[in-house]
Amino acid sequence: MTLEEYIATFDNSPKWFMEEVNKPWHVKRIAGCVRNKDYLMGRHKVLLREDSVYKGKVLTVNKTILQYAKMLVTFHDTLLLGKPVNIKSDNEEITKTITDIYKYGQYDAVDFKILDQVNKFGDAYEYIYVQDGVIKSKVFDAGDCYPVYTEDGDYVAFIEKWTDMWSKVTHWNVYYPTYVEKWTDEGGEYNLIETKPNLSGLPIHYHNINDEDENFGSSMLDDVKPILDDLEDIMSKLGTSIYVNTLNPLPVALGQRIESTIPADAAGYVLNLDNGDYKVVSTMMDYSTIKLYLDNMKGMLNDIACYPSALSDNTNIANISSVSLQMLFHMAVCKCLENEKWLNIGFRKRFDTFGRLLNYVGSNIDGNVEVEFNLSMPVATDEVIDNLKTMREMGAISIDTVMEKSGYISDLAVEKERIEDENLSIDNTVINKEEDRVNNDAA
Repeated sequence: MTLEEYIATFDNSPKWFMEEVNKPWHVKRIAGCVRNKDYLMGRHKVLLREDSVYKGKVLTVNKTILQYAKMLVTFHDTLLLGKPVNIKSDNEEITKTITDIYKYGQYDAVDFKILDQVNKFGDAYEYIYVQDGVIKSKVFDAGDCYPVYTEDGDYVAFIEKWTDMWSKVTHWNVYYPTYVEKWTDEGGEYNLIETKPNLSGLPIHYHNINDEDENFGSSMLDDVKPILDDLEDIMSKLGTSIYVNTLNPLPVALGQRIESTIPADAAGYVLNLDNGDYKVVSTMMDYSTIKLYLDNMKGMLNDIACYPSALSDNTNIANISSVSLQMLFHMAVCKCLENEKWLNIGFRKRFDTFGRLLNYVGSNIDGNVEVEFNLSMPVATDEVIDNLKTMREMGAISIDTVMEKSGYISDLAVEKERIEDENLSIDNTVINKEEDRVNNDAA
């Protein structure tokens, strides 16, 4: 189904996009984005716990919020894209061109934001444009985005909708393959404000793997929120129990009550009761049971979130080999490999858009372009260097690859230029010394 055929289902109304954004699947998806935003801002289920009231007095119960989800998202973002990616191509000129675009367009930050959006909300949207001769990208707020898919799964249009919180004016930016329309409802009427050409096509839709809908992704927060809600609930109840039942025990006196006065500063007095008893009532907690429950819940959370448990268990992991580190980070690396798959799908579309924009100014980047990711995980550096040195001595690896894999060099081209300058300086010094020696011998 083409875009024209899709719009025809709305009786060819020029305001078809207003009906599109109100379709149930869009409303459900945007509601999920809003819920995840609220969760990340600290508005959790545990805040709904009711306070206790006894004889007109309110006992404020604990409402412990664990912002563990933020840490998990940041961990996966940083592990895969904490370090800049490397651009690879069979053509050095293409590599230099794409690398320059990444540098001036600050695409390291763009890539990080895309991954962060997908981990939090399941989807991210990137629009590529040219400003002051520089190719840049805008990453939309996932809660404002409505990609339009036909019944056949074809991506035919894109709608960005948001409402200004101060003026209460709603804005629509409707992206067609060749132009963009801007609409508002300012003044109580729907007005077409501007129409602009669209040189880069529709915004790129990034999303991870979703078993329910292949056109949209799923947030990792949806997997960990139930466990975190349970942990927050038990921690809040446990905290309240410690304060109320253990730290504030209830003294109980059994027997005939004796009316007497004891000085406030007295010490060492003994209270005798006829046929009575005196004891302090407190609640004893089964430490082993509570610890077993919390440890198992946290272990399941780490497993589901693909988070290395050694990082949160205060385990001493010093002086271990690279193989041991790989085992500790195995599930996290598996998650990174999955993220690389859908990121590369979007990156291919990005490079196609780069080529389209460069064609307008007479440049050409036709050729194979690949992205190499650099994981930000701890490594046994000495072991890596020794392995690279051995492979270099065997002639099984190039000096460029040794420099790339060492972990100490961030820009290979700059480092090679510095080495060439140093070698040239050394050669010039040797030549000058030789000339001086010859002149001295002649004298």
